Amino acid sequence: MSTGTTQWTAERVKRLRGKRTQAEFGQLIQVPKNTIWRWEAGYVKPDSERAARLSRLARKEKFLQNWKLAGSAELLGDLEEGSQILREQFEIAWQRSLKKL
Repeated sequence: MSTGTTQWTAERVKRLRGKRTQAEFGQLIQVPKNTIWRWEAGYVKPDSERAARLSRLARKEKFLQNWKLAGSAELLGDLEEGSQILREQFEIAWQRSLKKL
């Protein structure tokens, strides 16, 4: 996980914090606990300096080091278009399963 490419989302911050309290986690990366709360609530994202601290801690703790994307996904445009594509794919799969019966 390189410092420059990690996108620190609310979920990733929560997962890196693990079972530590927000205060304990804040001490590790030198930010107040209310900053951790705002990141985890999705109100703000870490600035570049704090993102670098998170990335250093993640490397040190081997956080998501062996993580790989599983399965496949298709990046869809808007919600309506995506819903239509999913409906069509579901219909095709359903029809195939009926033929096997």
